[in-house]
Amino acid sequence: MNEKISDQKIVRHYLDRLESAILETKNKYGKLINLIAYNILCSKDDADECENDTYLNVWNSIPPNEPENLKAYCLRISRNLAIKRYRYNSAQKRDNSKQLSLEKIMEECGDIFPERNNVSDENEIKIIINKFLMELPLKKRKVFMLRYWYFLSVKEITEECKMSKSQVEVALFRMRKLLKEEFEERGYIHG
Repeated sequence: MNEKISDQKIVRHYLDRLESAILETKNKYGKLINLIAYNILCSKDDADECENDTYLNVWNSIPPNEPENLKAYCLRISRNLAIKRYRYNSAQKRDNSKQLSLEKIMEECGDIFPERNNVSDENEIKIIINKFLMELPLKKRKVFMLRYWYFLSVKEITEECKMSKSQVEVALFRMRKLLKEEFEERGYIHG
């Protein structure tokens, strides 16, 4: 039986500079790391490269970092690398017709989030979003995360959550509206 190693042990291997930590991370989270990159880039080659870059970034950042949640740590790195690659590809005006439109997602959420130059404390924004997500019913939270963290299409979410297209679209619309109201209430954006 090939039982997966605990995250704490993998982090310990990174801290001890054991190269096996990379393979252990790949075995445990490689498919998910690659999926996030692929959902953003819609390119197997780019997703594979982001996956490999994720392992390098994790290796180079542990230590000094010692993440409590290795999965979230790796996925955040993968997501950020994929978004950076997406922007690079877009800036180079390459043919990215198959890529998921981050601009479309930003249009969906454009009026929700405060502008960076108006935000004095990004941690406060994270706290607001985390609180908002924790107050959502589990199914709605899953829909929100699948769309705006994993970049799944509405069609993919309908299949994953066993919901109709209109149910997913209405849920996303209502959640965006609620989150916007939360930011307005706290004075981060003005309706």
